[in-house]
Amino acid sequence: MITHNNSQKLDYLIENNVSFAIFRLPNATATQFVMQSIGEPEIIHDFEYLSGKNGFVIAPFRISEETPIIMIRPDCTNLDEVKSIDSFTSVKIEKTKTSNIDRNGYSKLFHMFYKPISDGTLKKIVLSRSKTITKNKGFSPGEAFYRAMDKYKHSYVYLINTPTSGTWLGSTPEMLLTGSRNIWQTVALAGTRYPNKGNVSWDDKNLREQHLVTSYILNQLAKYKITPEINGPYTTRAANLAHLRTDLVFQLTETNNLGKLINSLHPTPAVSGLPKEEAYRYIEEYEGYNRKYYTGFLGMIDLDNETNIYVNLRCMEIGKSLLTLFVGSGLVLSSTAKDEWKETEQKLKTMANIVN
Repeated sequence: MITHNNSQKLDYLIENNVSFAIFRLPNATATQFVMQSIGEPEIIHDFEYLSGKNGFVIAPFRISEETPIIMIRPDCTNLDEVKSIDSFTSVKIEKTKTSNIDRNGYSKLFHMFYKPISDGTLKKIVLSRSKTITKNKGFSPGEAFYRAMDKYKHSYVYLINTPTSGTWLGSTPEMLLTGSRNIWQTVALAGTRYPNKGNVSWDDKNLREQHLVTSYILNQLAKYKITPEINGPYTTRAANLAHLRTDLVFQLTETNNLGKLINSLHPTPAVSGLPKEEAYRYIEEYEGYNRKYYTGFLGMIDLDNETNIYVNLRCMEIGKSLLTLFVGSGLVLSSTAKDEWKETEQKLKTMANIVN
């Protein structure tokens, strides 16, 4: 009954375009809630300006006028205290419909993205796609959030809404940065296997992809004279998939430059590629659509207590009449169009399984 009431309350907040975030950390049981009750969320146009900030951050893959960094101020942190939202009024605008790519179209795009891999220009690049479906009239974002919580206990599950970003729901396995006081952690997450039952064996393609991501993060941390403790790689589960994961734990005595550290890590090779700038530019030029907040990051920055920021994977954008699901996969030299298409089809199930 409480869950049903909370679902209705979340739907009301979305209908009235209130800026809020509700999320559940991996393997936790309780949700956390943040709502800004006065004014608009802060808009930021540089990742480094996150230094010294506190609040719930929503960051895009690429900063633009349409998709800036958004910081929700935590005026209210208890969903039970939300009694009336009559003072909130704003009109939600339907997002532009995204064209769905079929298997043949994906194959053509794959070969375009594979070219810089085969000629040695890039070591890795991530090719993503979206799938837009019609939203059922009875669809409840609040209920979908609680279904995702029940179904994906080992992932970071969230539901957010702001007038700038619109409404997003996701279940992501990839941490970007977490920390409390001077102990911080990031992860290298790459490689995908399905189904994830039983023992999982990893081929050279997945092992190489994981190594590239880990090496990149180690190099970025070294710029700040950080030498982390390394645990992994090991197999971790996320929905119907298995991934390779390496944990990197380190001390961060000063958090004044947290924004610079985040800027160094984002976007990781797990969502962009290597070399970082070359892969980033290639995606911008040839992928053919705007990722918006997919493969960006989001989470609570609380320098006085605990910070938990996650990469926005396995997510969907919720419009007035449409749902847009986002997925991607990493291409390396041993990748094939057939395998990568299958991988993205499997990843689409994470959100598709909670729609109805």
